[in-house]
Amino acid sequence: MDYAGLDIRGLRYPVDRPLTDEERRLRYEQKKPSSSKEPNDFLSVIKLNGSYIDLVDRWYPIKGFDVWLGGGIAIVFLIGIFLMVDIVINPPNGKETEAIAVAIVFSCIFMVIVYAGYWLIRTECGRWTHYPMRLNRKTRMVYVFRQNGTVLESPWDKLFITRGEAKSSMSGTTWDLRAHVLDEDGVTVGESFSLGYTFPGKEDSMDKFWAFLQPYMEAPDGVERTHRKLKSEGFLLPLDGRKEGWRWSIARTFAPGGFWPWLQFLASPPLAWIAAGRILAMWTSKQPVWPDEVEQANPVEPNDPYTLTWRDNEPLGWWELYWPMICFVVGIAATVWVLWLIFSAL
Repeated sequence: MDYAGLDIRGLRYPVDRPLTDEERRLRYEQKKPSSSKEPNDFLSVIKLNGSYIDLVDRWYPIKGFDVWLGGGIAIVFLIGIFLMVDIVINPPNGKETEAIAVAIVFSCIFMVIVYAGYWLIRTECGRWTHYPMRLNRKTRMVYVFRQNGTVLESPWDKLFITRGEAKSSMSGTTWDLRAHVLDEDGVTVGESFSLGYTFPGKEDSMDKFWAFLQPYMEAPDGVERTHRKLKSEGFLLPLDGRKEGWRWSIARTFAPGGFWPWLQFLASPPLAWIAAGRILAMWTSKQPVWPDEVEQANPVEPNDPYTLTWRDNEPLGWWELYWPMICFVVGIAATVWVLWLIFSAL
């Protein structure tokens, strides 16, 4: 999956470097609307009002994948370690020395792999449930909740926004709305973050997301347009003032296949365990809270008519919630049944 930008060596965005010609070519200028006629928020909005809009980070949609992958790796090789220990305790007759030596070598290798699995789990567990961003239309400021719990503040008009590209062996080439904070020379990239991300990160989706986001910050009727779009077609993430609940963890994991219920059912074993990993990640992580100085700098008018949160959502229906929950149960049960058959045959 696409974890580009995560604060891990090899995934961090490159900084302390000049802007590239490609970044300049793909730039999104704040005053220039998108050419796309299909604005889409891509399930990225936490909160909206006449003063600011809160967005979720690029890793939120795929939360749980690393827990599932790391947990699977750790469990498989922990079993391998137990098997090696059994060989050491009960070596085959006549080949005790060779068997014990091989078992010790493989146990050491397996322990390294188990630690790698644990490391993957820790990329999502025991951290933050998400890393929000706040764009204030009135003060023209952007706030980003960093991965270390600090907050980046930058004027909206000074951000260099471009179509960022990321490559990985697992997800291939993906794109995001990359925002660069430039040094005083106006050329050197000092810090970068994903202002928006669509899952999956298709290149043409960036224009659609920019067509949703740019009017809120720039158009005279941007607040009204954004409010109308979210009120009629959108779904705000259930994160304002709370952690994500386990039912939404399941629904969000299965959401990419929402147009193909049969595919959700067929893919239920891996998706169910990814959802379980997401639930664990959310339970073990802290809820981000904006510092008092940020809240004080972002007041909301009393009785703001444009305020929207998850509390204003329409209830999730059968295909959005209950069908994924059925697939979740089927996926867990199917996996347990297959494992039981395998171990029974040993």
